[in-house]
Amino acid sequence: MEIWKNIKTEKKWFLTFLLVHFVVWFGVALIRAVLPADSLEGIYWGSLLDFGSPKHPPLAAWITYFSYLPFKADWSIYFISQLFIVAGFVYTYRLARYFLDENQSMLSVIVLEGCWIYSYITGYYGFNPDVVLMFTLPAITFYFYNCMKDNKGSDWLKMGILVGLSLLNKYQTILLVVAMAIWAVIFNPKTYRNKFFYASVLIAFLIFSPHLFWLIKYEFFPFLYYDRELNIINGYNHLTSPLMFVGMQIVCIIGTLTIYFLYRLKFARKLDFIKEYNKKQFWFLLIITFAPCLIHTLIGLCYGSDIRPRWGYVFWYMLGIMLFYFFPAKTEKEEFKFILKSSYLVMLIVFLSLGTILTVEKNYRSRYPVAKVFGDLKSIWAAKYDTPLKYIGGDSEWSFPISIYGDTHPINIMDTFGYKNPWIDEEDLKKSGAIIIDRDSDNVIKETRQACPYLSEDYVIEPAEYKFFVHNALKMPREYTVSIYVVPPVKQ
Repeated sequence: MEIWKNIKTEKKWFLTFLLVHFVVWFGVALIRAVLPADSLEGIYWGSLLDFGSPKHPPLAAWITYFSYLPFKADWSIYFISQLFIVAGFVYTYRLARYFLDENQSMLSVIVLEGCWIYSYITGYYGFNPDVVLMFTLPAITFYFYNCMKDNKGSDWLKMGILVGLSLLNKYQTILLVVAMAIWAVIFNPKTYRNKFFYASVLIAFLIFSPHLFWLIKYEFFPFLYYDRELNIINGYNHLTSPLMFVGMQIVCIIGTLTIYFLYRLKFARKLDFIKEYNKKQFWFLLIITFAPCLIHTLIGLCYGSDIRPRWGYVFWYMLGIMLFYFFPAKTEKEEFKFILKSSYLVMLIVFLSLGTILTVEKNYRSRYPVAKVFGDLKSIWAAKYDTPLKYIGGDSEWSFPISIYGDTHPINIMDTFGYKNPWIDEEDLKKSGAIIIDRDSDNVIKETRQACPYLSEDYVIEPAEYKFFVHNALKMPREYTVSIYVVPPVKQ
């Protein structure tokens, strides 16, 4: 208690902000009836205890699974999600201290509440590889800056570990590595003659290597997911995809920009660009922040690929630092208080909006009646066969909730995008049979063919309709009609 009394007022406000942010977005767990699809996928993938998954390296899945395992409670996923985000805030603050004074450093974090990836998106999507990046990217950047400044072996060690873990979480980490490499080539070329640099690279490689060997073993099949994601819709996509990507980045950060510029207007601060600055710091902020998003944009422009806007959101952690660095202004107690209150207001508006959506929406993604659906599927199965329903397949949004929440936790036949599923014993599947569930009959036919490749080409698949109701928190119903197919056990 004595320690708290000795902390200056603004620092208390900052620490309180971190706590409030944690509690508010952890509170989403009380609103949703089922976990988001990304979190359900992570739990299931993590339970395989393998060095890879159908879409990503394994780290986020392992964290999701082992966070869920002790309590089997949804709140544990939101808890670990906010731990990672707040830890990322702390590293952003530590990084900011190299560029800004104490008050501005704290405010550079607080204004990030206006970026919807820190509020709405993590509230809606729970925990996934992007949430891990929201911690690892600012932490890597912090230690990289330390390495460039002081060249301490301990910082190189920490950076190597973090880069390795971040790559073990999501391949997208390589874009930050590229940005750091560009800056180092221009402003610190001696880096590439530094023994600590090579030791750090070796450490990162050793951490990532189990997944690399796993990729080689399975012929890089997760890349089939990205091949499908980066599809060319039409010739105009060369223009529309990058424009959509850039436009959605602006949407993502508009809340932060609004908070910042309202503060400048409120206190009549002229928006003068910085006149005297450290060249290395200036370009550090620009290159590390913008290079990853620029690379995404160029990929869309050159290849016409469908670049997902969310891939760029995780790289805006230095936005607050840039605003206070490039447009210097006074930030004493009154200014601090205004920005803090504005951020709380944004937090409240977004939380109430999300809470309202999750309360009134009759969407299977947040209100899936798993017990009812799985009970019906087991009844359909039991009417034909006297063995337990062991396998469930189809679209992950329909099948994963059943695998996680269903009382017997049927084995999920995951979509491996055309590659032979390495986690399924085909002979056992053949002997046991399965139910495939998806939104329409064409998808069920396609998913059945992929899930059960032993079926002959002339085997006729005739899906049946299945109807059920989803109720929102106000008990208002919405009827869903999906398609199912019962894959019969094959007698040996």
